[in-house]
Amino acid sequence: MIALDKENQDPAAKPLLSPRQAECLRGVVEFKSAKEIARDLGISPHAVEKHLRLCREKLGVATSAEAARIYARAVQGSDFPHYDVSHLVAGHQKGEQGLLPEQPVRPHCAELEDTYGALSPDHQLNPRQTLLAIAAISFLSIVGLLLLVASAEGIRRLVSG
Repeated sequence: MIALDKENQDPAAKPLLSPRQAECLRGVVEFKSAKEIARDLGISPHAVEKHLRLCREKLGVATSAEAARIYARAVQGSDFPHYDVSHLVAGHQKGEQGLLPEQPVRPHCAELEDTYGALSPDHQLNPRQTLLAIAAISFLSIVGLLLLVASAEGIRRLVSG
């Protein structure tokens, strides 16, 4: 169960969201339809709608979008989805019931780069990589030009012949 408004309510009155309800709200935050959320979670769209209705009731809001906004603010520290760990998550202690559910941690781009840094957008190519890129582009340009000339020659022969 996940408590969403920890500061303003006493422990007996906390609106608690089940893990499934939180997953449904996470889908809404990611701009998914009920069908997409249902497919991702392996449940029916009607079950997703039921979970979202319960979320709206527990949070006292009229729309699922409003519930998702509250959920995003509580979980991510903002109204907008993003895919990096919030600085607020680092201070969360294990075993403490609070605002944040267990979420998979997405790796940062720098953690995905290979030994040459090819996947990192902030990493410049080394001289060897630059020369290989220039050679590959030049080769492909020449091949493309030769194919264009051959095609034009073939068309000219068909038209004149």
